[in-house]
Amino acid sequence: MHAGRLLPLLLLLAAAGRSWGRGSIFGAAPPPSSPGDGDDQKCSRTCESAYCTGTLEAPLMRYGKYCGVSYTGCPGEPPCDALDACCMLHDACIQTTDDYLNMWCNQSLLDCVATVRTAAAAAGGGVEAVLTTFDGNSCNATDVADEITSILEAAVYAGSILHRAPAPAPAK
Repeated sequence: MHAGRLLPLLLLLAAAGRSWGRGSIFGAAPPPSSPGDGDDQKCSRTCESAYCTGTLEAPLMRYGKYCGVSYTGCPGEPPCDALDACCMLHDACIQTTDDYLNMWCNQSLLDCVATVRTAAAAAGGGVEAVLTTFDGNSCNATDVADEITSILEAAVYAGSILHRAPAPAPAK
């Protein structure tokens, strides 16, 4: 296994034996909601971009409103860009199944990210040139897509071990 995938895999395996609601697998509270919104639910209403690359930072990634471990947007909040839309769908799936290692949810996110890359490449030029993002983003959207893919491939692999199901082929 690639060394860059070892940390996310270990974190996912450590978390697998516990039931996690909207809290973090690291034991911390989920992100706070925007001040003054009157909502008790902890969620994001702001497009963020932090900790987007690097093996040690990836589990802390916050991208858009929905991308990141235990980081999610508030109900009804629109995604910040296409990658964030993929994460929004994944968050809804994980919340419904209450299983961070749900094979279908994780493979669906991999497929969605691959579709965003393919659509961007088909629009002209290369993926990096046309992978559009939100105003104020300080992360390279292609790097974010790579990090999401690495983390989710580790999750799919961990899920296949824990659920004793064959791992689907990685998204290309």
